[in-house]
Amino acid sequence: MRLWYDKPAPDSDLGWANDSIPMGNGYMGVNIFGGTESDRIQITENSLYDWADKNIGFKRRGVNNFAEVYIDFGHDKPANYQRELDLNQAVSSVSYEQDGVEFTRDYFTSYPDKVMVIRLGASKPGTLSFTLRPTIPFIGEGKTGSVSAAGDTITLSGVMTYFDIKFEGQFKVIPTGGKMEAAAQKGTISVSDADSALILIAVGTNYQLDPKVFLTNEPSKKLADFPHPHAKVSGYLKAAAAKSYDELLANHRADYGEIYDRVRLDLGAKVPAITTDKLVDAYPDGASSRYLEELAFQFGRYMLICSSRPGTLPPHLQGIWNVYARPPWSSQYLHDTNVQMAYAPVFCANMPELFESYADFFKAFEPRQREYATQYLKQYNPSQLDPKGDNGWSGPFWANPYIIPGKSPVAGFGTGGWIAQMFWDYYDYTRDESLLAETVYPVMYEQANFASRFVQEIDGALLAKPSSSPEQKIRDTVGTTFDQQMFYENHHNTLTAAKILGRSDDRLEIYEKQLPLLDPIQVGKSGQIKEFRQEEFYCDFKGAKGKNSIDPHHRHTSMLLGSYPGQLINDKTPAWLDAVEKTLTLRTRKSNIGWARAERVAFWARVHDGNEAYLFYQDLLGGNYLHNLFNDHRGGPLFQADANYGATAGVAEMLLQSQDHVVAPLAAMPKAWPDGSYRGLLARGNFEVSAKWAEGQATRLEVRSKVGGTLDLRYPNVAKAVIKTSDGKKVDFTTKGSDQVRIDSAKGQTYVVTEIPTFTPVAAPTDLKIAKDGGSQIELSWKASEDAVTYKLYRAVGNAPDYEVVATEIKGSSFIYQADDLEQIPQMTLKLTAVRADGRESKRGATLIRLQP
Repeated sequence: MRLWYDKPAPDSDLGWANDSIPMGNGYMGVNIFGGTESDRIQITENSLYDWADKNIGFKRRGVNNFAEVYIDFGHDKPANYQRELDLNQAVSSVSYEQDGVEFTRDYFTSYPDKVMVIRLGASKPGTLSFTLRPTIPFIGEGKTGSVSAAGDTITLSGVMTYFDIKFEGQFKVIPTGGKMEAAAQKGTISVSDADSALILIAVGTNYQLDPKVFLTNEPSKKLADFPHPHAKVSGYLKAAAAKSYDELLANHRADYGEIYDRVRLDLGAKVPAITTDKLVDAYPDGASSRYLEELAFQFGRYMLICSSRPGTLPPHLQGIWNVYARPPWSSQYLHDTNVQMAYAPVFCANMPELFESYADFFKAFEPRQREYATQYLKQYNPSQLDPKGDNGWSGPFWANPYIIPGKSPVAGFGTGGWIAQMFWDYYDYTRDESLLAETVYPVMYEQANFASRFVQEIDGALLAKPSSSPEQKIRDTVGTTFDQQMFYENHHNTLTAAKILGRSDDRLEIYEKQLPLLDPIQVGKSGQIKEFRQEEFYCDFKGAKGKNSIDPHHRHTSMLLGSYPGQLINDKTPAWLDAVEKTLTLRTRKSNIGWARAERVAFWARVHDGNEAYLFYQDLLGGNYLHNLFNDHRGGPLFQADANYGATAGVAEMLLQSQDHVVAPLAAMPKAWPDGSYRGLLARGNFEVSAKWAEGQATRLEVRSKVGGTLDLRYPNVAKAVIKTSDGKKVDFTTKGSDQVRIDSAKGQTYVVTEIPTFTPVAAPTDLKIAKDGGSQIELSWKASEDAVTYKLYRAVGNAPDYEVVATEIKGSSFIYQADDLEQIPQMTLKLTAVRADGRESKRGATLIRLQP
C-alpha cells in the first residue's frame, strides 16, 4: 500500500493541500514536498493556536503553521525522480539522480521517540552537500520568534501572543564524513562533501492538557505556571540522538506496525503502474478502482495513527495538518459530527487505544461543561436544578485546545449523548470492565444526569427544550430527533453499564423511568424518520415566515444517528430500519460534501444495501479525494480530514456489523466486490473478525474471541456450515434459524467457519400500492417477485419499531386486507415480503405508508 509520484509537490498552498505527503506522530504533523533544489517540510503542532474575537467567514485564526523547514540542495537537473509514502511502514522517501549520483531521503515521524527523523544519502561517498534552513511563518501576526544555530543544532523559538504560548523546535544534524558549519545569526547549518546525514526534529509548546486551561477566562493566563518547552524539547532530541538510525527506525516500525498491521483488506486489486495522482484522476472512469478503494480505506487508518496518540491532542477538523494562519473553521473540534467522524474507525478498524487522546481531552474540558450544565438548568429548567451543583455535564458544540464556549443554536444538547456514545463504544468493543468503571461509566452517568434534569414533560413525553438539529435553519425548537435519540442512547447505555458493574447510584432509577418517555423515533407521513416533531411529510416544516425551512438535501442527516453510529435502530427494529432507508432515499445523493458522503456509506451499510453504500464511496473517491488522498471538503481545494476517517469507517461497516451485538460479517457487500478478503476488523464484544469470499459468497469466516463471552454470529446458512476451533476441534453451538449461531466462546480461541452452503437471496416484490381504501379494508397490489410462491404482509402502527404479521400464504399480486381497527389507525406502515418454495423469506420488502382516508 503506497502513494507515489514522479515529481515533487508544487511549492505552494495548493501544492500543500493537493500533493504534499502527510505524516505525523501526534506530537507533530508534517507535510513533505520532496523538492530537489530545495526540499520543503511544513510542520504543524496542534496546541500552537491563535485567536481573535472578531472572526469573519470560515477562514479564521486558529491552529498556526509551526515551521517551514527547507533543505537546500541546489539539484536542478534531477533524473528518474520518485517520491512515495509506504503506508505499511509509515516511511516516506525521495530518490533521484543528479550528475551521476543517486540521492535518497527517508522520512518518518516516531511516536515512541517523539521526533521526526530524516536520513539523507548519496550513492557516492563525499557527494552530499546541503543547507538546513528552518523558518518561522507568519511572524508579526500575533507571533514573535527567532531562529539561531550553534554547533550541530538549530533552535527555533517564539511566542504566540494571544494565549501566550511559548513554542520551540530543535533541529539536530548528524553527518557522516564531510564538513559542517553553523551560521548562528542566519539560523542555518551547512554540510558539505558528506557521505550521509541524519536530521532529527523535535517540537513542543508550554501547553498542558489541564482543566485550568478551559476554566481560566483571561487568554494570556491560561498557560501561566506551565514550564517553557525548552527542557522538554531538548530531552526529546537528546534521547533520540543517543540512538542509531536503525534503532529509531525499529522503534517506529514496531510501534506503528503493531496498530496498522492488525487489519488487512484485499479486494483483488493489482498494484497499478501509474502514479497516485493519475490513479485518483482516472478513478471516475473506473481505472484501477479496486486499488484506490483499498488504499483509501487504509489511508484513513494511517491518518488516525498519525494524528491521535495517547499524551497528545486529538485530531481536529484538519486532523494534525495545517499550513495557514487562518485555517478553515480555525481547525476546531466540532461535536455535531466532525469529532465523532474522526473517531468513527477507531474501534471497528481495530485501533481502540487511539481513543485515549480524545478521552484525555474530554477529561480536561469536562469541568467547564459542568459549569455550563448548571447555567443551562438555571436558564431552561430551574425546577430540576441541584443547588449544590450536581447537574452533570452538558454537550458542547465546538472547542479548541483553549476554549470551549457555551451553547450554540447550531446544534442541540444531543452532542453530549453523542460524545458519551463514543465512550460506550470504547467499552463495548474492548469489554474492559476496569475501563468501564473508571473512565466510561462516569462520563455516561453524568451526561444522563444533565439530560434527565434538562428534559421537560410535553405532550406526555420528556423532550429537550430548547432543541436544534445540527446546522438546519430551524433552531431552538422542541424535541428534535437528534437530541431525543442521543439522550435515549445514553440513558440506555448508562443503565446497561450500571447492571454490568452492579452499581446502584442515586439517579439510575430516574433514568429507568425516563427511558420510555424520551420518544426517540417519530415516523412521518412519507415513511421517513422525522428530523423535527412538527414535520409531517418529509421536510415539510413551515418556519416563522410560512416557508419550508428544512433543506431536504442537507449534508447533515442527524435524525438517523440512532442507526449509525448508534445502536437504537438495528435488525431488531425492522420498521425503523425501513424508515431509515426511506429517509436516505429522500435525502438523495445531491450533497457534494466529503464527510457527508462518507457518513452515508455507513448509513446505507446499516440498512444492508451494499450497492448504495458503494455508490457513495465512489462519489467520495471520485469527487472529493485529492492527489495526496486528502479530502477536498467542497472545492477550493479545501482540505478537511473527517471524510478520510469516515471513509474507512464506512467501508468497515460494509464488511462487518455488530450494532445489535450479533457479529455479522459481510453485512452490506456490493456486487462490485465479488471476491476478496479482510483480516482483523473488530466487532462489539471484542471479537476480531476475518473473512474470505468468492462470487459474493463467504467461503471462510474466522472469529477470534479476545476476552471470551457469548458469540452470536450471523451469516446466511451459517447454521449449516462446519464450525471448528483453529486447532480443528468441533465446536458446540445453538442455532437461531439457519442464519445465526450462538457459541460460548473461550478467551483467546479462534472459531473457523467453512463449507458454508451457497445462499441465494429471495427477490422482493416491488411497487406496493393501495388500489382502493375503504376504511375498514384495503385493496393492495404489487409487482410480483420472480421467486415467490407466497407472500407475507406486515404492519407497523404509528411509530412502532417492529412489524406484526397480518397475513400469510398470500398468492397472486393483489390482496384485500381487512382488520377491525383499520378505521382507528391514523398512520401505519405496510410491508410485503416474498416467500420462496424452500421457505426462505425475502430480506427486503415493498413498503408503503397508509394514512387514514
